[in-house]
Amino acid sequence: MKKILLATTALVATTGFAAAEMSWSGSANLGMKYSNSGTTTLHEEIDLGMAATGETDGGIGWKVEMGLDSNVSDSTAAQAADGGSVALSGDFGTIRVGNVSSAGTSIGLPDVGFDTIGIDDAAEKGRNAGDSHDVQWNYAMDDIALMGSVGSDSDAMAISAKWTSGALSIGVSHAAAGATGGADATAASIGTSVGGFSVNMMAASHSTSANDSVGLSASMPVDGFGTVTFVTGSNDTDSKSSWGLGFSKSLGGGATLAGAYGSANGNDVADLGIGFSF
Repeated sequence: MKKILLATTALVATTGFAAAEMSWSGSANLGMKYSNSGTTTLHEEIDLGMAATGETDGGIGWKVEMGLDSNVSDSTAAQAADGGSVALSGDFGTIRVGNVSSAGTSIGLPDVGFDTIGIDDAAEKGRNAGDSHDVQWNYAMDDIALMGSVGSDSDAMAISAKWTSGALSIGVSHAAAGATGGADATAASIGTSVGGFSVNMMAASHSTSANDSVGLSASMPVDGFGTVTFVTGSNDTDSKSSWGLGFSKSLGGGATLAGAYGSANGNDVADLGIGFSF
C-alpha cells in the first residue's frame, strides 16, 4: 500500500511539473576592487536565478522567479535570497507583484567595471522618489514601452515611457513618494548609435534641489579591448563630478574580462576582473 501511495504521489508531482517550464540562470565574477578611501579588496560574487513559467487554458501566461546571491570581499561573506516575484501576462500587458523596481529607475546610464565602480550613481541621483514599490505593470505597443509601479502599503507611485525608432531611443519618467509634502522626481534620457559608436544622455529634476543630476555615457569598439565605455555624471549634492573609463572584452564560453578606472566625487576607484554568465 505504501508503494502505491508513493507512486501516486510521484505521478501527481510529475504531472504538476509538466504543466510548467523550469529554468535556472546565473552569473558570477572574480577580481580586485580599489578605492583610495579604503583598501584594495579581493571580490567574488555568485548570483543564481530560478524561474517557472506556464500558461492557463484561457491564454494567461504566468511566471514565478526568485534568486540567491552570495558575495565575498576579503573573507567577509554575505548571502541573501531575493524577495522574488509572481507575474501574469496577457493582452493587458504584464503585472508583477513582489520584489519589483520603481518605474522611476528605468531611466539611467550604464556603469563600467567587472563589478561596476558606481559612476552612474552620480548621474542617477535625482531620478526617483519613494521606495518599497511592490506592484509593477509593463505594456509594449509597436515602438512604445510603458511601465508603472506603486507601493501597495503607501501612495508611492512612478510611471515611465520609452519610444524607440531605429537607433534612436527617448525615455521619460515621473515618480512621487506619495506622502503629504513628499518628494517627487522627473527624469529624461536620449540615446542613439552610429555603427559601433553609441551615446546616451540623461537629466533628472528632483523636488529636493540638491538631488538634481545629469550624466552622459559613450561607448565604441576598440581592437584588443572589446568595447570601451566612458561615463560621467554630476549632481548638486556632490562637490565634484564623477567619471569613469572602462572596457569589456568577451573571452568566449560565457566569460568576460572587464575593468575600469575613475573618480567618484573626487575618490579614485578602479576594478579588474572576470565575469561569467550561465
